[in-house]
Amino acid sequence: MPEHAELPPRNQEVEHEVEAWDELSADQQRIFARYQEAYAAMVDNLDDHVGKLIDYLKANDLYDNTLIVFMSDNGAAGEDFIQAGPYAEFIQEHYDNSYENMGKPMSWVSYGPQWAEAGSAPFSRYKGYTREGGITAPMIIAGRSVDRKGVKNDSYLTVMDLAPTFLELAEVQYPSDPGIRPMLGASMRDLLEGSTHAVHDERYATVLYHNGRAFIREGNWKLVNLDGPFDESRFELFDLANDPGETVNLAQREPERLAALLRLWTVKRRELGILLPENP
Repeated sequence: MPEHAELPPRNQEVEHEVEAWDELSADQQRIFARYQEAYAAMVDNLDDHVGKLIDYLKANDLYDNTLIVFMSDNGAAGEDFIQAGPYAEFIQEHYDNSYENMGKPMSWVSYGPQWAEAGSAPFSRYKGYTREGGITAPMIIAGRSVDRKGVKNDSYLTVMDLAPTFLELAEVQYPSDPGIRPMLGASMRDLLEGSTHAVHDERYATVLYHNGRAFIREGNWKLVNLDGPFDESRFELFDLANDPGETVNLAQREPERLAALLRLWTVKRRELGILLPENP
């Protein structure tokens, strides 16, 4: 993270308002602290089981021929299944989420938007949003074919790059039949072997539309909206290299960049079959 990076403002929408910790009562702080304690216990449990898997690979002479990829699937999850949503009534009826029972087998704890936003910091928002807090995920790769040990790399990758990597390392060809769509990602092999520092160049574009939220990213430039209903006029423009928290909308300052990305958005979304009723 650049030293000058700014934190985005707290989410203060009525539906998902994130209150400041100091504004919570002592009892609320106690309960929210227990939420995070349960989360930490789950991380510890996961770590223990990853260790057991690695021990198994080593004991069966499989470790040296295994590529290990450990990653999150999206930004922190902000759902509060206990209080809202289609399962809230069922959970409240069948599970005991009292303070004393949290973390035990018959509890169902979800830590909600407050911890999700804290966990996604210094990025903006969390799972379900197309802001960086909803789509940026950590990834650790180790094992066979990884010649760069203990190296941190912040180049841009997407989940679409995993399949091409696995296939190339396994020396398997992706089917080229006319009815099968081509893969959209690229192999990370050269990056893992240390012959390059990035998989994609500055012209590589990623497009996503999900539940009224969308983005297009080309290099470090990103067009993104915040909430639905979706409207292309509500796209904001951010320079992620200098503003990873998406705090300064540059749409007015960079009209040419905005127009170019809007044109690219239209082309790419149509290629992917993202059709909008008002502008197919």
